[in-house]
Amino acid sequence: MTSFAKYFLIVFLTFSPFGSMTWAFEDDLLGDGTGEQFGFVPNRSWQEGDFALPPMPSEKNLILVKIFEMPQYRYFIDQRSLNVSANDNVARYTIVIMPPSGLRNVFYEGIRCDTNEYKIYATALWGEQFNAIANSKWNAIVDKGVNVYRHDLFKYFLCHNSLIKANKKDILQALRYPPDNFIEDELE
Repeated sequence: MTSFAKYFLIVFLTFSPFGSMTWAFEDDLLGDGTGEQFGFVPNRSWQEGDFALPPMPSEKNLILVKIFEMPQYRYFIDQRSLNVSANDNVARYTIVIMPPSGLRNVFYEGIRCDTNEYKIYATALWGEQFNAIANSKWNAIVDKGVNVYRHDLFKYFLCHNSLIKANKKDILQALRYPPDNFIEDELE
């Protein structure tokens, strides 16, 4: 296929109804030097994996997570509930948030590493059962206010380059002993 024909086909696919499909050829179309052969592959849409609500956390399974933006609040991750799924690229966990009043709010939620979004699956007060949230939606993670903990979990503990950062054991280790760059970034 000539260079002009390849260029025409790329332009055609970009501005046609077929543009939502991934096309490549048996030679090095992109000029990346890999020489890999590609084929016609329809884009697959993301689908969330199955999960079950975990049991309510117990005091002995909580890990204190340091969030510098909100020092008056205390944040705890339930180590038993942490679930990292490579199938849908979502890290799910139970977090206990304790404001200065001492009341403990419990959330079961997930962070989607490829889109920098979170979703709340269930809520509860400490000592009560989870109340599942029907039709919960994915929302953008923000780096300010009481929800800043999601930003820190995303950036420092759960995600790296749009993928889940590590396995459950390594993430729990990092939560217990935060990396040096976490503290340095917050102090600058």
